[in-house]
Amino acid sequence: MRWFPFALLIGVLLILQSVVAPRLEVFGARPDWVLVVVVFLAMHAAPRDAILGSWVIGLSADLMTIERLGLLAVSYGVAAMAIASVRDYLFRRRAMTQFVATLVMCVLVRLAWTVYVRMVYDPGDGIFVSLGADVVLASVYTAAWAPIVHPGLLRLSRSFGMPQPRYTYSG
Repeated sequence: MRWFPFALLIGVLLILQSVVAPRLEVFGARPDWVLVVVVFLAMHAAPRDAILGSWVIGLSADLMTIERLGLLAVSYGVAAMAIASVRDYLFRRRAMTQFVATLVMCVLVRLAWTVYVRMVYDPGDGIFVSLGADVVLASVYTAAWAPIVHPGLLRLSRSFGMPQPRYTYSG
């Protein structure tokens, strides 16, 4: 992977996530474009590059938050490992595959974050309010962005040094 163009992608991604995503909030749910890029990397980059790149993206996102350092890095790294382990069985260029993979990873990551927040901080609202708004609604909204973002990233993937498959089927 070419790391300088990838670093530029991370910078643009984090700026968009912190400036544009709050303006696109729907019923309290914001799109998590960082996770969409993590799923893209896990589906198309070499497995080692995908896991390392996802961890770097998570670490960069951690530096922009007030949470404990490493929480996002670990969760995005694990998400990339999970997708990279099954990607040879997926139709990677299909919109439905991109939607479902992003939805599943977003639900798992957001569920882990919700459990962490409820254990460390004051539980606040009921568990079903947290699960409804923070996990389900945000995950579906994020997954809806995946078929929109993935084709653009696929066009840019050659500049990141990622291999270009000539097929649209799995394997």
